Amino acid sequence: MEIRFESVSYGNLNDLSFRIKEGKITFIVGESGSGKSLLLSLINGNISDYNGNIIRDGVSLNKIGFLRQNYYFMFNTIYEEILFYLKKKKIKSDKQVIMALKMVGLDESFLYRSPFELSKGEQKKLALAILLSQKFKVFILDEPFINLDYESKKNMIKLFRMMKLKYGKTIIIATSDTDIALELADEVIGLDNEVIFKENKFDLFTNKKLLDKCNIDEPDIIRFTNLVKNRKGINMGYRDDINDLMKDIYRFVK
Repeated sequence: MEIRFESVSYGNLNDLSFRIKEGKITFIVGESGSGKSLLLSLINGNISDYNGNIIRDGVSLNKIGFLRQNYYFMFNTIYEEILFYLKKKKIKSDKQVIMALKMVGLDESFLYRSPFELSKGEQKKLALAILLSQKFKVFILDEPFINLDYESKKNMIKLFRMMKLKYGKTIIIATSDTDIALELADEVIGLDNEVIFKENKFDLFTNKKLLDKCNIDEPDIIRFTNLVKNRKGINMGYRDDINDLMKDIYRFVK
């Protein structure tokens, strides 16, 4: 399975060429207005009058799930909301409803609550639970970490890793949060109405000129590593996990 863009242009997006690989977590990073949401709509097949070629090799559009920034609920209870989408997939199991909730950190106590009374973060989790219940092959997620607290973000990171490693899902995430992108991404696309960068995340996030070109911030862990190197002369290399960095610091101090 592969999603391939060949010289695609639409709106403010110009001459996009890249590949998204199967079973990987690919982040699209850029500032607000850089075209991230528009690019996700192109990948999802919502737009047809573009120039160039979009090739979805080995995956049909009905196997792609899309979590937008703005989502709408239709029913008075969370149970009805999830069950509606399960029935569309000819699944009618209450067990599947509960499982979908638990995957995003919600429990059975939410079943008969109104989705309209949830916090923004809880609504985000519910929208993702609905998506997960439908067992798509490819997941497209537009700013999925917005409105989530620290613990919820960490749980979501674990969930996406499990989806990739255990179930082989392909995940595409658009965000301006470079800290999460560094921690979770297999590959990164740097976007500013055109593809500024595509490949290894460390090659982007350790390159100040590229970051400035994409108008995105240096991840905190990279900034701290560079600070230690410049002030103390200690070159520990770059890490994408804060726990690994702390272990390195402990070894040097010891």
